[in-house]
Amino acid sequence: MTLRRFFRRSREDAELVQELESHIQHEIDDNIARGMSAEETHRQALLKLGNPLVIRDRVWESNRLGWLENLWRDLHYAARILARNPGFTLVALLVMALGIGANTAIYSFLDSLLLRSLPVADPKSLVVVSWHAKPWSRGDDRNFVMESMSGTTYADAKLGVISGIFPYPAFPLMHDDAVFSHVFSYCHTREVRTLSISIKGQADTATGELVSGDYFNGLEVVPAAGRPILEDDDRIGAPAVAVLSYAFSEAHFGGAANAAGQSILINNLPFTVVGIAPPEFFGVDPSMAPDVYLPMHSNLLLGAQIPFGFSAADYLDQNSYWMEVMARLRSGVSMAQAEAKLAPRFHQWVAGTAKKDKERENLPVLFLREGAGGLDTLRQRFSKPLFVLMTLVVLILGIACANVANLLLSRAASRKREIALRLSEGASRMRVIGQLLTESVLLAFAGGALGVLIAVWGIRFLAVLMSLGPNDTSFHAELNWHVLAAAAGLSLLTGLLFGLAPALQSTDLNLAETLKETRTVQARARRSAWPFSATQVLVVGQIAISLLMLVAAGLFVRTLANLQSVNLGFNRENLLLLQVNARQSGHQDADISPFYENLRERLAAIPGVRSASLTGGSLIQGESSMPISLPGQKPRDDTRFAVVGPGFMSTMQISLVAGREIDSRDRPGSQPVAVINEEFARLNFPGRNPVGQHLMLWKGDDDKDLARDMEIVGVSRNATYGGLRRETLPVVYFAYNQGYPQPNEMMFVLRTVGDPTAFVNSVREVVHQADPRLPISDIQTQNAEIAESLHQEIMLAELCTAFAILALIIASVGLYGTISYTVARRTGELGIRMALGARRGPVVWMVLREVCVLAAVGLAISIPIALGTSRLIGSFLFGMKPNDPLALGVAVMILLAAALLAGCVPARKAAYIDPMTALRHE
Repeated sequence: MTLRRFFRRSREDAELVQELESHIQHEIDDNIARGMSAEETHRQALLKLGNPLVIRDRVWESNRLGWLENLWRDLHYAARILARNPGFTLVALLVMALGIGANTAIYSFLDSLLLRSLPVADPKSLVVVSWHAKPWSRGDDRNFVMESMSGTTYADAKLGVISGIFPYPAFPLMHDDAVFSHVFSYCHTREVRTLSISIKGQADTATGELVSGDYFNGLEVVPAAGRPILEDDDRIGAPAVAVLSYAFSEAHFGGAANAAGQSILINNLPFTVVGIAPPEFFGVDPSMAPDVYLPMHSNLLLGAQIPFGFSAADYLDQNSYWMEVMARLRSGVSMAQAEAKLAPRFHQWVAGTAKKDKERENLPVLFLREGAGGLDTLRQRFSKPLFVLMTLVVLILGIACANVANLLLSRAASRKREIALRLSEGASRMRVIGQLLTESVLLAFAGGALGVLIAVWGIRFLAVLMSLGPNDTSFHAELNWHVLAAAAGLSLLTGLLFGLAPALQSTDLNLAETLKETRTVQARARRSAWPFSATQVLVVGQIAISLLMLVAAGLFVRTLANLQSVNLGFNRENLLLLQVNARQSGHQDADISPFYENLRERLAAIPGVRSASLTGGSLIQGESSMPISLPGQKPRDDTRFAVVGPGFMSTMQISLVAGREIDSRDRPGSQPVAVINEEFARLNFPGRNPVGQHLMLWKGDDDKDLARDMEIVGVSRNATYGGLRRETLPVVYFAYNQGYPQPNEMMFVLRTVGDPTAFVNSVREVVHQADPRLPISDIQTQNAEIAESLHQEIMLAELCTAFAILALIIASVGLYGTISYTVARRTGELGIRMALGARRGPVVWMVLREVCVLAAVGLAISIPIALGTSRLIGSFLFGMKPNDPLALGVAVMILLAAALLAGCVPARKAAYIDPMTALRHE
């Protein structure tokens, strides 16, 4: 059968009707000839032939495209039915749109984070070279071959410690032409994390990445302009070249074509821009999108500017792990084959780097990971929170499905007579179920289309929350065919899920009894089966899921509140922070400290700035440690420290317990001094006054190279160091300008009168006047830095709260709809009660009692589940236990209040039913 014939259905159907009528008439004529009565002849003719409607359907269904015509008719009929009930349709559409939209938005981020491949040619052939080893504690790290590192390691439940950083001498081992077509490396050492860039006299900062000569060719990245970094560029003595990101070239040169061939200053060293990366390329690590790509050996040039910077000896050090490696498999070579060839070679090499038996007992084991998605730094950071959110939005979708199923069940009950009539006229049960499922699927797809629009807004909202994190993160979620396919799949799945139960229930009828039932009989039948009502079971499920989400939201909100109320040990208000690096702008050792002191005085002189000081780094982000000891003791390399300028304690408003702070008296040539915090004093001077005692600062882990003999001049209150979640650490503060270590990048702190952001322009102007070459790498308030450090907690708290409110609204709508429908179906009964003298109070309580029972059952189910599952998010919590009674109690009260509010409106409506109107309605 052709499509042309499908669209001629009406004409062929008319011909079939005419033929059937002719056949029936022929039978009637024969029956009359046999002497039957007129009524009997017609009945006998129909009995012999069968139901003409059924025959017409069977004839059409026997055609190959009959199902298509049935689908078209069902869709047309479903659209008419939904349009005829706008209230039901709008509520169902909104509920489904919210459920599908929330899931689509989260899925788009999971797609970007976990599923999307690097924007390079044939990403599936890329592998990341890694190693794993048994975990070690902080005290055991000296029993591992990795004596120093620049990179990340993370724990894995099966493999122990996993990392992708290697020493440079291991790099040649991985060049095997039999398994790899390209092998390349890259790194983000401290020399390139923040670069000072000068373009035509304009100073700025940029993030950099060091790459080997085969990096761009190995990734098969074609530059937007110019050429890539080549093997000949990555050698000692080669001309200094750079490749810029496309966005950086547009921002500073007006386009890629204008940037190629230009000369720029990087850390006051001349470099030539030889190429521009394509617009979509962000490197191999989505968590670190560089602005500038430099040849690997450029770290020798940049390191020469920094005390203890990268040197040629680091290239030869077999125990210094700092570079990461990727490779491209040759065609026909599997990852397992490549691993089997490289792993024994690496094991033999790394065994030769071990210096003692303890190190040989835990040698790193080489293995390969899929590299299509690049490095998994961003996945490690965000995948667990996003999976938590994904679980929550799936629960929202479940609530939405239950809600719409509830509406359909209630609607199906009112359509029982209609469905019974259709079944009695010969329609098969499967045919009616198909038509009812068509309605639900059409409703779901319409909700899905609206949900995509909601998802667009949701993606933007999530992007804003993500922006609280590191600014160099390359995290671009958008609607693509993966996401749209997921939305379509969700729509189809939910349409079938929430439509199947009502379709099955509404077609499982006793036709004779259904056709004779009145509303009162139906209501009595439902009440007799009340404990097993499908609609009430769905409402209980919605209440139970809503409580789980409210508890999760309460836990995350309380965690955020606990973190934000942590006693920092200093006043976070009216503080402006800015970072500068005079060394990268060309200043030498001799004038760096005087320049910083002069800049501090200029900043302190800005009208409205109460005080200004400087420090080597933020206390919130601080992780620095140095070998410090008491006289006569061996140095320990785990003592936290902060180099600070005059007046740091008073500017930060860190109280002093004893002695004084570091001030203008502590300058080059004077007695080196230090201030310790209470925790350091408690651990090292129990029961003694530390003021006047001495500390030894060493240049290494042994006691052969003393850097400074420092006198303790003060003891300060404990202040947060290294993050809000960290326990109190022993910290030593010492002057930045007393010889060791040499100051590099410094953070200035300004205590202002009023809003610190009002002083940003003045601060920029003062820094520019002090040195036009000096860029400000970061300027923000202390509160903004704290918010950035809490971006994951803020994201979880805000999204969980939004999802919990959404779930509560959907569940309340479902409860309201169920109770309203129950009241409507019991109009006659309630009218009789009111006519017989029932008071309004008992009628209201009769309705609310059902609400309370449903809520109680839902709570009884969900409270034990909430107490059990809350342990799964224990790692996200701070200052509280997973089974926090306050979070659980508030969630229960909110849910009960919402349930009673949802039931009050129909209860009040029931109490004001007019008896005469109710009886006429019956």
